Amino acid sequence: MKHLLIIIFVTFSNIIVLSQQQESSNILLSYSQNQEIYYYEYQPKLKIKATLTQQSDVKNEYPEELIQSVFSARNQEWIDYNTLGGAEKSDKKSEKHFNHIKKMDKDKNYFELHHKVTFNLDGVKTSIIKFFLIQENKTPISGAMLMQKINNRWYVTSRSDMSMFVIMIMRLKSDALEGIIFGDSDNKEIIDFYHKVSDKNGVLNLSSFEKEFFDLYLPENKEKLNLFIDPKTW
Repeated sequence: MKHLLIIIFVTFSNIIVLSQQQESSNILLSYSQNQEIYYYEYQPKLKIKATLTQQSDVKNEYPEELIQSVFSARNQEWIDYNTLGGAEKSDKKSEKHFNHIKKMDKDKNYFELHHKVTFNLDGVKTSIIKFFLIQENKTPISGAMLMQKINNRWYVTSRSDMSMFVIMIMRLKSDALEGIIFGDSDNKEIIDFYHKVSDKNGVLNLSSFEKEFFDLYLPENKEKLNLFIDPKTW
């Protein structure tokens, strides 16, 4: 089950990406739900550009396509389309924002994807992707997007019960996150963390994960913090 090698095609606008994905799975114990969790690291980092020019081109069949659609959106209706719950739940953007999207240099302003976790939440396929928003003449901004697949289409969403998990996925370094999920690391500190948040069968407990994660920010754990946390994240 671990280190399953697969070949996939992912289409972004006119870009076709053929990649070998080393995607791994483990069991996530979360809020009385036992679910497989899949981890994938983008190697090399995947650049998503706002190259879509009209909503009719949007498919959102993959989480990565949804991120491209979110970044490319040129009007509020398009943002509503990408959002689970539509206009009632979507962020509201100004015309200034949409004009910036249309005019910006697409090669100097883009999303850089780092890693992804995928699992079922209340029976719904869910993904969280860590990214950096790269902007011309600005410091990159870190983020993570929570997405769910409904009726064969992915939507961006937010859930209060997932907010801490989303923050952890965003702040953790890719190698540290993989080690925490699977206990597969050459670093003793990462393995120790894994044992603290997993049971004897290797099942990850989300509550323990959250506790150990925020304990990293205690003054006495400064060296550990540098090992686990990506310094480029907020």
